[in-house]
Amino acid sequence: MKKLFLSLSVVALLIACSNNDKKTANGTSASATSGDKSSGGLYFDYTVDGKPMQIGAADISASYYVTGNKKVFKIFAGKEGEPNVLLVIPHDMTQPSSTPNGSKDYDQEITQGSVSLQNYPEKNYTTNSFNTTYDEMSVVVPDAVVILSSEKEGNKARIITGTFNATTYGEKDGKDPKDTNHKVSGKFRIRHEFSSTNGGEF
Repeated sequence: MKKLFLSLSVVALLIACSNNDKKTANGTSASATSGDKSSGGLYFDYTVDGKPMQIGAADISASYYVTGNKKVFKIFAGKEGEPNVLLVIPHDMTQPSSTPNGSKDYDQEITQGSVSLQNYPEKNYTTNSFNTTYDEMSVVVPDAVVILSSEKEGNKARIITGTFNATTYGEKDGKDPKDTNHKVSGKFRIRHEFSSTNGGEF
């Protein structure tokens, strides 16, 4: 009876270890990914045409600058030279907001789009969510970038949570196979640390 109980315990332990070691499509352990989110950790997860992507918290940075009445917050997510996403939010970042995919108004700072997919499908190739040159690429779509919350972390930083969903456009009438549109969507919880090099406190 003791031998049977010991065997069952070993089996249970092996199953638990196996579940903890399961990997997601990008090689990150599933337990670490879901655990970070449920515990309020930082993340930047997105898909390109349905393909799951993920960027580590160490590879995310942000800037916030105020010029007159203009307030522009930018999130840079990804390693240099690898696929990455740039989000541009022309709003006061102390509160929730909604940004369209772009605007022909240059004062909005999003004439090239609020969502940019860079180094995809290859290095040095970029597609943007807005192009003022072509009517079909300059249709304004609301809620491309939505800031859900902005929580102050003492006097050192803010934790910004949000979502994004947009189409980025390839070169019009391009002959190269990479000149295609992409559906880019995701969610994030990032930490913007206050410093003089990225715009200071807000």
